[in-house]
Amino acid sequence: MITKTTKEKIDSAIKEIWEANVSQDYKNNHLLKEDTLKNSFYYHLRRKLGTKFLEDNRIRIFTEFNDADLKGSGFRADIAIVEMVEDSNPYLGDDVKSIIAIIELKFKNKYTSYDVFYKDIEKTKIYIKDHNVDCLYYLGFIHEKEHEKDTVWLDGRQTSNWANKKVTVLSANREIDGDDNLVFRVESYNGLNK
Repeated sequence: MITKTTKEKIDSAIKEIWEANVSQDYKNNHLLKEDTLKNSFYYHLRRKLGTKFLEDNRIRIFTEFNDADLKGSGFRADIAIVEMVEDSNPYLGDDVKSIIAIIELKFKNKYTSYDVFYKDIEKTKIYIKDHNVDCLYYLGFIHEKEHEKDTVWLDGRQTSNWANKKVTVLSANREIDGDDNLVFRVESYNGLNK
């Protein structure tokens, strides 16, 4: 059973990685497109949580994850943090005991419509409402476009309904009338590590 303290440590690491590590990787030209964003996030998550923590808690991090809880949705999670069973099976996919967190990442240039981002929001809503996957959710969006400072990806209906106590939005964009740098933000609706 994953404890609240364990979830808080994972949540804290994810939020810190977005603001400190992913932003630095972007600034230093290590991120080209979505796959390098996934690679960066995976690397920093493994490094920050550490082998001992992952092993002691039987936690694993998988990309392009689709297990029994997600089947039927037609989706794969970009990154999933999962708890494994104590006794291993011949097939690693059968060893997942529970999903702790799902991270959906999107990295698009300034010419890309907002629609692709809203598709990941809808995907997350489907996980929560239709498939009852009870875990933490993170939407990591890099959009190399100018947004108003008060632009948010989730509205009040969403954050007080299906996203409440479950979703955190990790976003990066340019601000109108700002400099050319992306601003990395964390909008947490999951009630952890405020």
